[in-house]
Amino acid sequence: MKFVAALIALSGAAAVVTAQPDTNLPTETQVRFQVWNGSSWSNQAAASPGDQVEFRIVVSYTGSNSSVMALGNARLQPVISNFDNDNGNGSVDGFAAFRNGGVSGNFIAGSMLSQAEGQNGNALPSYGRVFPFGSAAMNGANGNTLTAFRHGGGAPANGAPAGSWARLAGSTVATWPASGLTAAQANAASLNGIFRGLAVSQLSQANAGTAWQGGTQDIVVFRGAVQLSTNAGNRTLILSNAAGSLLRVGGVGSDDDARYVAWQTSTTDNGSYRSAVQVLTGAIVIPTPGGLALLAVGGIAAARRRR
Repeated sequence: MKFVAALIALSGAAAVVTAQPDTNLPTETQVRFQVWNGSSWSNQAAASPGDQVEFRIVVSYTGSNSSVMALGNARLQPVISNFDNDNGNGSVDGFAAFRNGGVSGNFIAGSMLSQAEGQNGNALPSYGRVFPFGSAAMNGANGNTLTAFRHGGGAPANGAPAGSWARLAGSTVATWPASGLTAAQANAASLNGIFRGLAVSQLSQANAGTAWQGGTQDIVVFRGAVQLSTNAGNRTLILSNAAGSLLRVGGVGSDDDARYVAWQTSTTDNGSYRSAVQVLTGAIVIPTPGGLALLAVGGIAAARRRR
């Protein structure tokens, strides 16, 4: 991959904090989307058409509750804006293969990524959730296989915002999740669409025979890779999370639409402490070929001035 440091400075692309519709819970969880910039994980990276760009999702607790000891339970639906879905151009963006075809879980042998693979920025043979956060299986038998959906840009929008998007969720969640649910909208189908998103879940430390990871900072829960189309053009892809995909406090018929990630506070806790979420986005910047050349020349001139 070709990375141009000057491009990031000039593009104006930066990490964007996207607010979630959470009003009843303290905002004490941070979900960060990071991309590999060639040497480290960052909030942005430059790329050329046809490149494969590595990305990951990292979760941290940012509150002051000293009892919080480990991540417990969450649901996410990662989304990417400005995704190339236009088959008329002869090439489209896509995702690198998911491990075990997207079927994964702690008790499905060889289906999840290791902690080392979650940290590694190099290309992997396949991608998906990072062990041990898979006690809720994404299993083909229950219609929750990890699946990539296209929205807009030549594909059916299926409830997505305007534009051209990609989204990761369970195989039965074909419709973009609503950003907020009223009591009337909170039916069994809509809540099932949340539950069958990208599952991030681990059992308690006391659960016999189950791997467990403590700690509250920089927890890698997912690794993926975007395969960019070969179409030239100046565009920026933003990696984020669909706000309506987070777990919801209220059940069927409830108007409590507070969304959360759950943390563990004891060795027997599966995730009882709930906190609202702040999402920090990642960006992949693709310049026009001419723009890339100009930035390269500008970078050389700047280096000479510094010397």
